[in-house]
Amino acid sequence: MGLWFPKNTVVKIDLASNVTITTAAALDTFFSGSTAIQGTMKESSGTEPVADADKIDLHGTDANGFQNQELEEKTPPLTELEFTLILTKDENIEAFIYDAGTAIAGTHTRYRAGKATLRPLAVLFNLDDGTDEINWAGTNMLATAKDFKPTAADGHWEVTFGVKCLAKDWYGPEFKD
Repeated sequence: MGLWFPKNTVVKIDLASNVTITTAAALDTFFSGSTAIQGTMKESSGTEPVADADKIDLHGTDANGFQNQELEEKTPPLTELEFTLILTKDENIEAFIYDAGTAIAGTHTRYRAGKATLRPLAVLFNLDDGTDEINWAGTNMLATAKDFKPTAADGHWEVTFGVKCLAKDWYGPEFKD
């Protein structure tokens, strides 16, 4: 695997109800039809659902003189992702985080943060340099953070966005052979 550049990375976001992931094809193909937002990403970080283990000390020692011990595997944690999207036009991330919004005077749609109506999302991270490719995807992801800011005269908005899902709803990494 070679060196990856930011230009090789794409994030796609859709409602989870629009994406069904199977083993019939690569992860990025499930996001190719009706993907609602395809953004340029500035930064990203994440924690995959890798289970932890704890040590349990038992009475006595084993035949080699070591303390009797066992490892107890813990349940996997949540998958947690955070990324900053660059939005240049009217990409409406709110329509995917909150409810459908309220029509205002026939010209605007108002969204209300803090309501208990988060919409489950499907998110794809695709790194593809034309030779090597890696995909990660999650379904039934809930938005957990959102921070937005207009930038200077360069004409775009930056939205820092966090999502979480259960281990069973996380797919990847998936490598192109």
